[in-house]
Amino acid sequence: MTFPKFRSVILLTCALFLLDGCTTLEDLSKSIQKPQLSVENVRVSDFNFNEMELTYDIKVDNPNALSVQMLSYDYNLDINDNTLISGDQPKKLAIEASGTSTFQVPMRLNFTDVYRSIQNLRNSDEAAYSFLSNLTFDLPVLGQTKVPVSKKGSIPLLKTPKISLEDFEVTGINLNSAAINLKLRFDNPNSFGIDVNALNYDLMINGEHWANGTALKGTSIKEKGVTILDIPISLNISRIGMSAYRLLTGGDTFEYQIKGDFDLNARHELLGQTTFDFLRSGNLSLPSN
Repeated sequence: MTFPKFRSVILLTCALFLLDGCTTLEDLSKSIQKPQLSVENVRVSDFNFNEMELTYDIKVDNPNALSVQMLSYDYNLDINDNTLISGDQPKKLAIEASGTSTFQVPMRLNFTDVYRSIQNLRNSDEAAYSFLSNLTFDLPVLGQTKVPVSKKGSIPLLKTPKISLEDFEVTGINLNSAAINLKLRFDNPNSFGIDVNALNYDLMINGEHWANGTALKGTSIKEKGVTILDIPISLNISRIGMSAYRLLTGGDTFEYQIKGDFDLNARHELLGQTTFDFLRSGNLSLPSN
């Protein structure tokens, strides 16, 4: 065999090898499927009356006979067709061959921002949301590939309750002790009722600490309305001082400050336990005895 003929045979063999390799890669690329995504659950993972954390549980199904690697994701949350939250995060996650994995996408929604951006929601009890996320995977042969997942639904819109001191009653008094009753006005603008697990309170009069304690366990607060809460307090006059006796019987104006920490349970399917702090102060005068 002459050298030119030998070289032709070599080139033909290489060409056939490359062609067979390309065919193999093409077949392999056709066999690689994108991961299948679904939002398994949407939950309120944390909340108070100012903001709410929504967590989306995203399930990733890998239908391939090879493991795949997730690299990152982006996210977008629309409220009533207005984009309020968007961003992206790196996220390394290996999904084994023919396996599944679930990860969480948390987003914190501030209600002041919601009402500022969408003013017609100020008097609404709930809003429609639209969640969209694109997950980026490093797939065999195909390389970096984005796969979308979305979810629509509704969430409650929370509003901050208002607390005020409705009345300060002296229900009994002698030189050693006194009984008073604080009436708190709890104005709940939300569409759901609230159960009080406990209220921890501190009462100061004219800058002096008079009482502290826990009250209102098991009390219910109605939705979209005012509930009057009674806090009975026993005072030790001998500990506080005779100035307390004179104040409670003399009709003089005094300064009060009441600080409270509510442990609450919202009666809504997406919500649950939360806390609510308040601080109220002002001037009062009692009728003379």
